[in-house]
Amino acid sequence: MAMKLRPTRFELLELTLLDLGALRGQKSFLLRDGQGQATNIFMIMGTNGAGKTTVLESIYAVMRLLDAREHVGTGIDDIDRNDGGLQLDARVTLDDGARSKIYLLSIFVGRPGLLKRWTTEALEGVGVEQQIFLSFKNRVNGPGLERSSESDPEALAFSEAILERAGEPPAALFDSANGYPSVLYFPSDRGIRRPPEGERAVTRPSGLSYRAAHRFGADGERWDASIDNLFVWFAWLADGREEECRELVNRLIFRGAKRLGAVDRPTLSVPVEVESGVHRIDQLSSGERQLVQLIVRIASHMTGSTIVLIDETEQHLHLVMRRRLMKLIKQWAQEHPGLSFVLTSHQVDSLRVLAPKLVEPGLVKGGALLKPKLKA
Repeated sequence: MAMKLRPTRFELLELTLLDLGALRGQKSFLLRDGQGQATNIFMIMGTNGAGKTTVLESIYAVMRLLDAREHVGTGIDDIDRNDGGLQLDARVTLDDGARSKIYLLSIFVGRPGLLKRWTTEALEGVGVEQQIFLSFKNRVNGPGLERSSESDPEALAFSEAILERAGEPPAALFDSANGYPSVLYFPSDRGIRRPPEGERAVTRPSGLSYRAAHRFGADGERWDASIDNLFVWFAWLADGREEECRELVNRLIFRGAKRLGAVDRPTLSVPVEVESGVHRIDQLSSGERQLVQLIVRIASHMTGSTIVLIDETEQHLHLVMRRRLMKLIKQWAQEHPGLSFVLTSHQVDSLRVLAPKLVEPGLVKGGALLKPKLKA
C-alpha cells in the first residue's frame, strides 16, 4: 500500500544550478541564514544578462514539475537539451496522520541528476536528520520528462499529496491553513490588460485553485484569467473576499487618491472612482496595474507555504511607489510566517529599503549579487 503523507510546511533552503543560461558552471544560492532559518526575503541584484531571471525561472520550473507526473519539458532549454541541471532543496514537514517529521527534500532534474548530497553536519545545521530525493528524468518511451520511480518513498508520497490536492479552490484570502507548497511567479511581462468584452460572464476564474506553481504574466488576455473576472466571481460568491480585495487595494495602493468601487453587476466590471469620474482597472497607470495584480493575486492564491517570485520588482514604479512596494513585502513577510519572497532588482534604493544588515522582527533576509562590480 502506498505511503500517505500530507505536507504542512515547505521552506526553500537552497538552489543549485549547473550550466543554465548566463550562469555557467555550478552555482548555489543559499536561501537561509547561518542558523539554518529559511529567508523570507531574498533579493538578487545584478546587471542585465547576469542571470537573475534564470534563478526565478528555475524555481518555478522545478515547482511546476510537481503539478503532473509527466511533462513535455521544463521550459528551460539547457535542461531540456540535457546540457544543464538544477536541484532545489527544501525543508518540508510531512504528516502521516499520527505524527509529523521534518525532512530535507531535494528535487532535481537534468544533467547529471543529483548535484549535492548533504552531509550529516549540514542536515543537523538546518534541523533535519534525513535527506530524501525526488527526481525527474527523460522518459523511456518518447520525449519529455517523468517522475522517477527511484525517488524515495516519502518524496513520492509528498508528490502524490500535491497531485491529489490540485484543483481545490482556496477557502479564503491568505489561506494560511493550507500548508501545501506553492510558487507564485510574476515575470517581467506582468500587468493587467483589458479583457475581451464579448467574453464577460460570471465564470469561475481559471487558475483559482491549488497548484504547486502559478505564473501571472499579462492578466486579462482572456476573460476567465482576468483580474476583473476574479472580482466578479468573488462578488457572486458573496463570501467577503471581493470586499477584502477592494479594501487591500484602496488602503495599500490608492490611499484616498482614488477608490476601487464594488463590482458593477449589470456590466460585470470593476469601477475605479476618481475625481473626474469612473474608469476601468486596465486604464490605471502601468505601475498601479502592476501593484493591483501583485496584491490581489498574492492574497487570492497564497497558501501557508508560498514562495513569491517577482522579476524586475520595481518596473514601471515611481520612487515613492517602489518604496511602498518594498515596505509592503516586508510587512507581509512579517505578518504571514509561511510567506516568502525571492526578488530581482537593479535598484540600489530597493536594497536600502530592504536594509539587509538591519535585524527586524519576523524577517530573515538574504541575497545574491550576480555582477560583483555592481556596488550598493
